Amino acid sequence: MKLHCRCCQRESSFDVTRYRCPCGGVLEILGGPTFDPARVREDRYNLWRYRSALPVSRDVELITLGEGWTPLVTVDWDGHPIHVKAESLNPTGSFKDRGAALLVTALRAAGVRRVVEDSSGNAGAALSAYAARAGLDATVYVPAHASAVKQAQIAVYGAEIVAVAGSRTDTARAVGEAVESGDQVYASHAYSPLYAQGMKTVAFEIWEQCGGCTPGSVVVPVGHGGLLLGLHMGFAELLAAGLIERRPRLFGVQAEACAPLARAWGKGASEVEPVEEGHTVAGGVRIAAPPWGRQVLDAVRRSGGALVAGSDEEALAAQSELAQHGFYVEPTSALALAALDCLDDGETFDLATPTIVVLTGSGFKSPQA
Repeated sequence: MKLHCRCCQRESSFDVTRYRCPCGGVLEILGGPTFDPARVREDRYNLWRYRSALPVSRDVELITLGEGWTPLVTVDWDGHPIHVKAESLNPTGSFKDRGAALLVTALRAAGVRRVVEDSSGNAGAALSAYAARAGLDATVYVPAHASAVKQAQIAVYGAEIVAVAGSRTDTARAVGEAVESGDQVYASHAYSPLYAQGMKTVAFEIWEQCGGCTPGSVVVPVGHGGLLLGLHMGFAELLAAGLIERRPRLFGVQAEACAPLARAWGKGASEVEPVEEGHTVAGGVRIAAPPWGRQVLDAVRRSGGALVAGSDEEALAAQSELAQHGFYVEPTSALALAALDCLDDGETFDLATPTIVVLTGSGFKSPQA
């Protein structure tokens, strides 16, 4: 396996502790394992069912809490049957467990003992839990305005919390300075190429749970874009293996108050310009300058999907409506459902075709919980 920088095209040997190219570009894994249906572990109903498709050695001890294989449930949404993928039922309550499980497994195998991360909540909680499981010391930098519920969850796993006054961007800057001056390894959900590798297992599960088929569309909330890129990667592997005839259209939803990807999409741009980080109840997607922006735009275009933005009011209304179907999710998750009406144009997106919405985080993480 090698690491490849899309920005400067430099290639280097694979190193799990490297999260960014010296030029500042993001790194992708080349030559890694891909999906093979003959190597699926039929005796496992978790992320490691697909261990052969993940970039970890065969003899590595897995750090797991049983993440993955989340339910796919049908919901009647305004008269249309849609399917929700309940990632909110992962061990720490969010889809971030997939990336954290793979990343911590690889870091521990490499001899890493101290990790640091910046997060508005879900990624920090996931890293803290899996670091505790692996016996690693963890420090998580959070925006001071982050959900008190999420901060409490991070702390209960034993991680040190560093609250940073200012924006989410200020928090990322602070952790960057800490990494440069300390001996901690940056276990970044925003930069590590292993994170999207963990997320691609969602696509494999969807394929299996749909009986070896793919839906017409998959809708997800988008901040950094790791989940969407993981879906893009996973469905591409299924296509290359001849297991599907086409990829589903991928739709990403952002919060209006902080929507750099949706803004770039609306302009038809191939690059993402940073935006002002406005306040939103959907704190999980409050990312002003997503480092994988170019890749997210490319993935959405190649799938025939789109990127849109929704309001806080729409997210909260969707959160409340979804609860009437028995699902309690945080506002960030509800954004994806709130966008269904504005997406339904009968052409690019059609609710009459099979649609999956990924519920990324539990409502128990919401401040009102």
